[in-house]
Amino acid sequence: MGQDKVWMALEGVSLVERVVRRVLPLADEFLFSTNAPERFETFARSMPVPSRVVTDLFAGAGPLAGIQAGLSAARHDLLLALAADMPFVNEALVRHLVALAVGFDAVVPQTPHPDTGELSWEPLHALYRRGCLTAIEARMAAGQRRAYCFYGDIRVRTVLPAEVQAYDPTLRSFVNVNTPVEWARIQRSVSGSGP
Repeated sequence: MGQDKVWMALEGVSLVERVVRRVLPLADEFLFSTNAPERFETFARSMPVPSRVVTDLFAGAGPLAGIQAGLSAARHDLLLALAADMPFVNEALVRHLVALAVGFDAVVPQTPHPDTGELSWEPLHALYRRGCLTAIEARMAAGQRRAYCFYGDIRVRTVLPAEVQAYDPTLRSFVNVNTPVEWARIQRSVSGSGP
């Protein structure tokens, strides 16, 4: 993207702030997992609920390291991991994921790949219990880095597309920004929709 995409403004609001606003009614705490904490520190202090910035304890491990850092720092047992570049997070869907968490270590949606239709995990739009830390850290120690590499070691409640679509018919919650083309598409799509 040529810049830190989470600070790009959509309808005058940064992507990270859009995500926060959408889940704020559900949050007792926000943890911002980043390896560039300076800008997030100011943002975290502006939150109406307790908020902290955490950095990866395992360098170079990508999103899995962010999940691990968040779980290590969380004050609560259940953590919602969200990518900061998903501007259309759906509160009703998140509430449904929380309702499914009883008896599971993780609640993770799957969505169809846009090109192949093959189902893919959405590990950065998922719920995790602190108990996942042991499995995550064991996989990281073994050199594994995929954000979902530990799912075979825990009790996962898979949320298939049909169940997700009861709350988000077009699966818009999972739209994220990785390229200038995707950014242009998202900007065009928001005309008339709220933050």
